[in-house]
Amino acid sequence: MTAPADSLRLSDVVTLLLAQKEPSPMTNPRVCLRLIACCLTILLTAPIAVRAEEVSPSAQPALANRLPAFQDVARANAAQLSTLPAQGDALSLFKTVIGPQLGLHDAAMTVGAKGLTPAMTQELLISDLTRAANELVRGLAAWQLAQAAQDLGASAAAESPEALQKRIDAQTAWLSDGTTLTPALGRLQTLAAAAPTEETASLLGGAVAQIEAWAIDTVHREWFRMYNWKDQVRQQRGLVRLCGTWQWSIHNHQNHREEKTAVIFAPPGSASATSPAEIIVLGDSVYLRWETRAGVQEDSLLFSGEGQRLEGTFVNTAGGWGSITGKRTASCFNDGGKATSPRRQHH
Repeated sequence: MTAPADSLRLSDVVTLLLAQKEPSPMTNPRVCLRLIACCLTILLTAPIAVRAEEVSPSAQPALANRLPAFQDVARANAAQLSTLPAQGDALSLFKTVIGPQLGLHDAAMTVGAKGLTPAMTQELLISDLTRAANELVRGLAAWQLAQAAQDLGASAAAESPEALQKRIDAQTAWLSDGTTLTPALGRLQTLAAAAPTEETASLLGGAVAQIEAWAIDTVHREWFRMYNWKDQVRQQRGLVRLCGTWQWSIHNHQNHREEKTAVIFAPPGSASATSPAEIIVLGDSVYLRWETRAGVQEDSLLFSGEGQRLEGTFVNTAGGWGSITGKRTASCFNDGGKATSPRRQHH
């Protein structure tokens, strides 16, 4: 079968010409000219077509970058951060300025909420959220202090050595509380007043690096904690609903085996050797992952009957799959309870 004309390559044409052993119409000058023109057309257009096929639109990033520009936020709020904690309150600054700028609107509103009942305060993890907000602002203050020390003498707008010393003296107790920054802050205060030399610049850079490293770690850790705060609250609510003793009826379609077993879920914060390796509760949906010597089993369940029943399916690495129907037989036991759960087996 002859290849299409647009797919012929120059080497193919040359091969055909060399294969001619007897006179042919190719000896006609007009035919030769036309053949040469076709070859040139193929040479000029083929690379362009290839390049056109290779060019693709620039790929858009698949993962959105949700991480804020922490350093820019620290610089933008340098005036407020530099006066803490003597003039101002870290929590108030978070509620009104820092939180919204870092995309933590819900956390900022919740920390500032008034009139919450003790039960709601506990459910929303207000104490943990408040501590994280204070730590985040303290980390930003330390970060901004390190920036001010780095910019010392760099421009007329930079903070003066005297002002920096006063600020370090006012913030040392606050920034050192529960941290390891006391030696670095002491060196920074001493070196800020020293004459600028190559040796003092090196020592100053070391102190700044130590403070900045702590600040970066603190700010990122507490931001992620507050960013995931709502998911943690939802998970805690789900674990409270799941807590208790359940009677499960399990049907394995692999061997048509029926089994009944008791499963006990401990209160949030408690764990045992028989607890699932992973529990995810979102609304009425429950995902359980069991890891045993026999392999892995995953249960996909739904709450029903006002939270008193669980229904769904399971599948495991042993090839089993089937249905699960659960009924609550006892409510959640308190921390002093000694209830135990039998080890789950693959069905």
